[in-house]
Formats: sequence, structure tokens, C-alpha cells
Amino acid sequence: MNKIIEDKWVTIIGCLLLFSVQFIANMVIVALPSMSSNLHLDFEMENAINLVFLITSVSLMVPLGTYVSKYGIGRYLKISLLLMIFALLLSAFAADINMLMFSRFLQGIATAVINSSMYVIVTLQLPSDKLGSALGIMGSCGYVGLCLSNTVSGFIVYYFGWRVIFLVLIPVYIVTLLILIKLDKEWYIEGIEISDHIGSILYVIFMILFLYGITRLDNNNLEVIIASLVIFGIFVYFERHISNPRYDLRIFRNLKYLIGNYSAFVMYAMAFIASYILNFYLQYVLGYDSRWTGLFLLSTPVAVVFVSSFAGKLADRVDERVISSIALVFILIDVLLLFFMDVVPLYMLLVACILQGIGHGLFSSPNNRFVLTQVSEKDLSNASAVLSTSKDVGKSISLAMFTVISGFFMGSANTYDGNVSAFLLPSKITLAISLLLGISALILLILNRLKD
Repeated sequence: MNKIIEDKWVTIIGCLLLFSVQFIANMVIVALPSMSSNLHLDFEMENAINLVFLITSVSLMVPLGTYVSKYGIGRYLKISLLLMIFALLLSAFAADINMLMFSRFLQGIATAVINSSMYVIVTLQLPSDKLGSALGIMGSCGYVGLCLSNTVSGFIVYYFGWRVIFLVLIPVYIVTLLILIKLDKEWYIEGIEISDHIGSILYVIFMILFLYGITRLDNNNLEVIIASLVIFGIFVYFERHISNPRYDLRIFRNLKYLIGNYSAFVMYAMAFIASYILNFYLQYVLGYDSRWTGLFLLSTPVAVVFVSSFAGKLADRVDERVISSIALVFILIDVLLLFFMDVVPLYMLLVACILQGIGHGLFSSPNNRFVLTQVSEKDLSNASAVLSTSKDVGKSISLAMFTVISGFFMGSANTYDGNVSAFLLPSKITLAISLLLGISALILLILNRLKD
């Protein structure tokens, strides 16, 4: 197989993987009311279905990414795809909430490998002059997966039940696995040392405690947050004082790299919680069923496809920070419209969905390229994993924030139970905090561009 054909197949693999991980991270959102009714879940358990997946994926992404990049990305991608197929089947036939949670935990492990690998194989495989376009195509597929998940899941839940949504992605993973087998190619990053096992353990413990702790602040678990910060301090001290750290913290001295990751964190936090809240508003407050909720949200992926088709090529000619800043403005307007969701007409919520799609489409490829080109090849694995981690941490923290704020206003009831104010007030507070985060990211991008 010649190099040009290989490049095309690797780009297709990247597209399928990015589509699937974005789809799987969000596909249960529209299904939550149906799952809650069927499994008799309260509000906290509803959110836990997503949180257990996100916390597992975020905690393991960086350490697994380093290991996989040293010993063979292709090999471990195949293993993770098999694990994902098994975990999806387990979810579809889960007899109770415990089995469902365990299956989501397994999906988080597989996603950690996929997230930390997909950008690396594309960056290693493709020449620099083709990378921007490839990342643009991948970004388009990823955001279509992110947004289309709501629409597809809504129809499936309405006509077939929530269990079937876990079967939808299995053909995608089978096709990806077959392509990897056909390519019979391996990717490595030279010079990676795997001797810092203590650092990896400290990192995983910190991430689990921190992400779990912020979801339980309403239960007075502040000591978990404090413990996580203490472990983080030990982790930083340890990594700075050993000869071969797995986590080279020196890459964070690069201000552009930091700002790019922070922007990704904020963008995903805003977009994820905006879609999450809008879904609940349409179903719990306005009374739409899952089918029509999914159809309403279809406007977002349509806008993503339209915009992201040229966003990658645009990034080859225009400073990525300029494009990312414009994208953030669109998302900020989207969040602002949702803040007034109870007073604006319904068509304005549709406009908000379209603006979110435009923002998504513009942001992904330019920001990915901006971040990944700030590091050397030997740091590419860490940089890719950290970028994916930034996005998932953004989603996790925004969901945790919404969970905590909602729990505070619900009190011991832990359910909306027809109380619209119990939904609207925490939603508005969460969206207001998201707006502040978005403004801070926008300011940083603009100031950093002006500094150059």
C-alpha cells in the first residue's frame, strides 16, 4: 500500500474514532429521562451515568496515552475497540444500574486509549502541508458525532427504547477495527521512558478524587477536594525532581500551549452544558418527547458540517487564535440566549443551536492544530492526551457544577418533580458561570495574539 493511500485510510480512521468518541460521550443525554423512568433513578444517579464515563476517561487518558505511544498505538487501538464493543453490548443488556455503571466505566477506559491516540496517528502519518486539512475533516466528523448523537438517540429512544442506543456505534467500531487490521501498520513515538510509575499513580488518584469531589460538594465532601489538591502538590513536586518524568511539566511553560488548552477546556464546558440544559428544558419544562427533542437539536450538526468543511483550510492561512476567538463569540451568544430560555421565543433557542454549531465548526481544527504545533514530536503524545483531557475535564466540571447547584436548590427531594424553578434557577447560575469562563478565554486569546 503506497503512502498516499495509507494517509487516506489513517484520516478515515481518525474521522471514525473522533466521531465515535464524541457520539458516545453524549448519546445518553436525551435518553436520561427514559432511563431514569425505567431504572427508577433520582437526579444524582441520572448525572452519574455520564460522570462515571467522563471521570474514568479523563483520569486514564494521559497515562495510557504515554504507554500506548511507546509500545504501539495500532495494537492498543485494536484492543480498545474490542473492549468498547463488549462494553456497549453490556450496556444494552444491563439488568440494573450497577451493571450499567460498570459498562460505562469500561467504555471510559476504551475511550481514554482512543482519545489519546487518534490525533497522534494522524499527526505522525500525514505530512505537515496536509495536516491542517485532515484535522479539519476530523473536526467536522467529531462535532457531527457530538451533536448528531442527540438527534439519533432521541429517535431511537422514542421508537425502540434507550437500550438500543448502545448498539448504534458497534458497526462503526467494527469497521474501524477492520481498517486497522487491513493497514497492518504500527505507530510509535521514539524516546518515551516508562519508568515513572509513581507519577502515573499520583496523577490518576488526583484526577479521580478531584473530579469525584467536585460532584459531591453539595454533600459536604470538601475534604475530598482538599485531599486531591494535596496529592496534586505531591505529584508536581515528584515530577520536577526525578530524572525521567512521564509528565514533562516544562511544556506548560509555553504560554500559547496553556492558552490553547484552556480555550478547549472552556469551549467544551460551555457547549456541553448548554446542550445538556437545553435537552432537559425541552423535555422536562416544555414537554417534548425524546424524538422531537433530538430533531430540534439537529440544527447544530447541520451548522457544524457547513462551517467545519472549510475551517481546517482556513487555519492554514489565518492565525488559529483569530479563528478560535470568533468561534468563542458564537458560543458566548449561544449561552447568552439559553440564559433567557424561559422568556425568549422558541425560534431563538433554535438560533442558539445554530450558533453553537457554527462555533463548534470554527473552533475544533484551528485550536487542535494550534496546540499540537506548540510542542516537539517527543512531547506529541502527552500534548495530544492533555488536549483531549482538557476537553473532557471541561465537560466533567460543567456537568459537576450543574449537578451540585441543582442539588443545592432541590434539597432532599433530589428531583425536579414538576418544579420548573428548581430547574431554571440552577440552570441560569450554571450558564452565567459558563459565560464568565468564555469571556476569560476570549480575552486570553486576543491578548496573546496582540502580544505577537
